[in-house]
Amino acid sequence: MFQIEFVGPNREGAPVEVLDRMTTDLTSVPQVVAHAKSLFSNVIVQRTHKPIPHGFRILDAQGSEVAHWNIDET
Repeated sequence: MFQIEFVGPNREGAPVEVLDRMTTDLTSVPQVVAHAKSLFSNVIVQRTHKPIPHGFRILDAQGSEVAHWNIDET
């Protein structure tokens, strides 16, 4: 099981701001990354009442970051 955290922009010296989080039962990191990118696209279009995320990070069951992505990456 993995957890996807949608995060705000990285501010120097400040901890990452988690705007939303969800869990998924997908079993491989590449599947979770693809799913998170799809969700991210939908969030950008539909987000009206909360801050727009700048990216996401994926945590494993132990809480360790196994992948991340933000809009500055291509």
